[in-house]
Amino acid sequence: MFASKEHYEFFKQTCERLNADCYLKALIYTVGISEDTRSRWSSFYDEKERTIKPEVINSGWQTSGSVRITRLAFQLFTDSTPTAIEYDKDDNPQYSFKECQLYSVSDTFCCSYAPFFVEAVKLRYPDYFSPRKVYRQ
Repeated sequence: MFASKEHYEFFKQTCERLNADCYLKALIYTVGISEDTRSRWSSFYDEKERTIKPEVINSGWQTSGSVRITRLAFQLFTDSTPTAIEYDKDDNPQYSFKECQLYSVSDTFCCSYAPFFVEAVKLRYPDYFSPRKVYRQ
């Protein structure tokens, strides 16, 4: 399920170009949901270093929806809350409690992107979403 033809093309082309694993597929898919985030792919991910750029969360163009996309994309890629890490004057990591709270399920999924977010989770955890026998009434 894709939000648009552009989302599909972005996902397909970027996954092929980067030989994406499930972590990167989830990141690419999630960032690709919105034109605002998709058009700024290089602000999210350094293809040469193969690392995310957590500082994008503070960009002036971010909206409430794009921030949700950013948090979920990074969480699926890192299995962590990378935008919640701040550094003190000695470069020691400090976690922002306020930012960590914004990674809750309700703060992430309570928006129009929720159906696509579920698809991103499926991409990240394919083994847990494979067909299986379930009880149906």
